[in-house]
Amino acid sequence: MKRVALVVVVLAVALAGAFTFRDAINDSPAPVTVVHWSNSHPMRAGLLPEMAKQFNAADHETAAGRPIQVVVSSCDSSVQADDLVSRVKGAGRADDGCGSGAGDPADDPTIVTPQSGDWLVDVNHRAGRVVVDLDAADNIAETWLGIVTYRAMAECLGWPDAKIGYRDIVALRADPDGWAAYPDCARTEWGRRPLLAFTNPNTSTSGRNVLISLYSMAAGKAPADLTVADIERPQVVEFVKDFQQLVDHYLPGTIPLNTKIVQGTRYGHFFLMPEDNLVSLYKGNEKAVVADGTEQRIDAITDLVMIYPEEGSVLNANPAGLVNAPWVSAEQAEAARKWIEYLREDDQQRTFMEAGFRPATGTGISIDERQFAEWGLDAQQPKSTIEPGDLEPAVLERIVNSWGSVKNPAIVTFVVDVSGSMEGEPLAQVQDGLLRLLDAMAGTDNLGNDSKVGLVTFSSKVLTTIAPQPLRLSKYDIADAISQMSASGNTALYDAVAHAVSITDAVVGDPRATRAVVVLSDGAATEGICLHDIVSMSSRNEVPVTYFCGKDGDRPTDDKGSHLDVSEVVGEALRLPHENDVQVFFLGFGASDAHIGRILAQATGAEYQGSTEEDLASVIEELSGYF
Repeated sequence: MKRVALVVVVLAVALAGAFTFRDAINDSPAPVTVVHWSNSHPMRAGLLPEMAKQFNAADHETAAGRPIQVVVSSCDSSVQADDLVSRVKGAGRADDGCGSGAGDPADDPTIVTPQSGDWLVDVNHRAGRVVVDLDAADNIAETWLGIVTYRAMAECLGWPDAKIGYRDIVALRADPDGWAAYPDCARTEWGRRPLLAFTNPNTSTSGRNVLISLYSMAAGKAPADLTVADIERPQVVEFVKDFQQLVDHYLPGTIPLNTKIVQGTRYGHFFLMPEDNLVSLYKGNEKAVVADGTEQRIDAITDLVMIYPEEGSVLNANPAGLVNAPWVSAEQAEAARKWIEYLREDDQQRTFMEAGFRPATGTGISIDERQFAEWGLDAQQPKSTIEPGDLEPAVLERIVNSWGSVKNPAIVTFVVDVSGSMEGEPLAQVQDGLLRLLDAMAGTDNLGNDSKVGLVTFSSKVLTTIAPQPLRLSKYDIADAISQMSASGNTALYDAVAHAVSITDAVVGDPRATRAVVVLSDGAATEGICLHDIVSMSSRNEVPVTYFCGKDGDRPTDDKGSHLDVSEVVGEALRLPHENDVQVFFLGFGASDAHIGRILAQATGAEYQGSTEEDLASVIEELSGYF
C-alpha cells in the first residue's frame, strides 16, 4: 500500500507541476512586436537579421514586463517612402510595397531605415504631417558616398594627394583627348573616353543624392540654403545637364552597377557608391549578372579605391526613424527605442564596422584606420560634406521632379520576338511588361524629357516597324501593336537587331540622347544573317573571331582557325554602318542563349540579363530605369 500511495503522490505532484507549467504558458504576456523596415545595406549577412535573432533571444522586455520581439524586413528606400505614405494616408499597403503583401497589419512598420534622411523629409512632406521626427531619429550605421574608381585611374588623376571632384571628371570628359591627355599613366585598354556609371535617382539613393549634390554645387550653396528659385536658375540647370553627358545610360540599381565593374575597365571607369558597397566588393559579398545572364555572387574585387569629392561627400546615415502612426502604440514605441539603443551598443557597432560602415554618430567607437585603408577608403575623409537631409521639403520635391528634364533623353527601339516558341504565357508576360514599361517611361517623360520610342517585332522576318518618335505621339500606336502580337514562325534575330539599329541611328534627336535597341527574345536565331555580320568579336586572349554565325549550334572560330567555346567570345564593336553610338540591350528568357545577349551588349557598351517567365513582366518594366 505504501508503494501505491507513493506512486499516487508522485503522480499528483507531476500533474500539478504540469498544470502549473501549462497555466504559466497560457498566462504569459503576449510579446510586443517591433517591425523594422530597412534598406538592403544594413540587411547584409551578419547584420540586422542576425542582430534581431540575438536581441530576441536575450529576453528584452518593456517596462510592463512584456517580451519584445523584433522583425526586420528588407525594403528599398524609395519603396519604404511610397509604402509608408500610402499607409499613413489610409490607402493601405502600396502596390509592390514592403512586407508580405497579404494586407496583414503586422506588416505595418514601427521603425523605418532608408539610406539617408532626405527620404524621411520626403515622407513627411508627402504625408502632410510629421510621420517621422528627423531630429529624434538615431543613425544605426553610417557610410559616405563617393566616387569609386580603379586604383590605377585614381593615381593617374593624382590620387591620393590631389583634390579631385566631380568637376575634374566633367573636365576629363569634355577634353577631346580624354584619357589621352594623361600619356604618362593612361592605359590604352581604358579607351579614350571616360565612362561614368550613374544609378537612376528614382530608385537609387546614390543617384538621388548625387543629383542633390550637383544642384548644391551648381548653386554654390549648402542644401539647407537652397531655394526653389536656385533649382530653376538656367545656369544651375545647365550645369546638371552637362554632368549627364558623362553618362552613356543610367543603371536602375546596384546589380547592374556591379556588372559594369565585373566587366572591367572597358565598360566603366567611375562608379558613384557608398563606402560599404566598396567594402562588400572587396569581401566578395556582392552579386552581378554573369556570363550566362543570371545573378550570382562574384569574386572579390580589390583594385578599387574611393575618391571623396572635393565639392563634398554625402552621408548615408541609415537613420532609424520611429513611425508616428495609429498602429504604433506607446509600448511599441518604447520597445522600438530599446531595439535602437541595442543597435548603437559597442558590439553591434563593431559588427557594422567589420562590414565597412562607420560607427553611428554619438556612439564613441573608433575607426580602424588601417583596415579602412586596405579597403581603399580613407578614415580621415571626407573634408567637406553635403547633407541632403537638410533640404527644405519643397526644394527636395523640386529637385526630384526635375529629373525628367535634366537627364539625358532616350531614343529607344524595343525589339520583340514573336516566333512560335513565344506562344502562350511568354508572349502574355512580354505584352504586360511592355505596357507597364511604356507607362513608366511616359511618367518620366511628363516631367519634361522628350524621349523617342519605337517598336520592331520579328519571327521568320521583320514584321512590325514603328520608328522611334516622341513617346507622347507613339505610345498608343505601340500599345495597339503590342496588344495585336501573335506568335508563329522561326527566329530571324539578327535581321531584327540590324533593322532596329538602323532606324534608331537614323532618328534626328538631341545629341545627348542615349540611343538604344532593347531585345526581348526567348530563343536562339534560326535563320537570316549571322552574328558576325553585326558585331566584331575576339577571344578572351584578344585574338579576333572571324566566324561565329550564332545559330544552329555552330562554334566560334578565331583567325588562327581555332574553335572556341562561346563563353570565350567577347563582343568588341558594332559592325553595322552607324553615325551615332547605338547600344544593344538584351533580355533573354526561355531557351535564349544568354551568351549571344552578352556579346551584343559588350560590343555596344550595354547590359544583358536573363529572366524567368514568372518575373518577366516586372523585369521588363524595370528596363525603364536605364532610360
